[in-house]
Amino acid sequence: MHPTFTAASSSLRGMENGNLCRLLELGDVVLAERSCLQKYQFSHGDVVLFKCPSDHRELFVKRLIALPGEWMQLPGSPDIIKIPEGHCWVEGDNAARSWDSRSFGPIPLGLIKGRVTHVIWPPSKIGRVDTKMPENRISPL
Repeated sequence: MHPTFTAASSSLRGMENGNLCRLLELGDVVLAERSCLQKYQFSHGDVVLFKCPSDHRELFVKRLIALPGEWMQLPGSPDIIKIPEGHCWVEGDNAARSWDSRSFGPIPLGLIKGRVTHVIWPPSKIGRVDTKMPENRISPL
């Protein structure tokens, strides 16, 4: 999968006015909705905004791969794991350069702050953020 966002040299700024989130300086500006948080209504392939598990001052944007209770195959491995209840698995679209669940494991759903719905800057990338899912990652066990 190709990277969805252009990251800047520093981490994300918090959600401003409930929706707007900005990748600092030269990065993309995105809209994130929070109504999905009321009942943790997420789908495979959603792009989510969440607090870093090791440093809650930082916000990350990654794609949601597996939901609580699901079995999934670890990338590049024959191992299959079960996602604990109350957790999910997130990965960046640029696997070679992404710090995500492959590094820190499943994240608590409580760290998710919203679902990214649109890119609003730069003008060349304005539009809806697609939900897309890597193939053959969730096992029907």
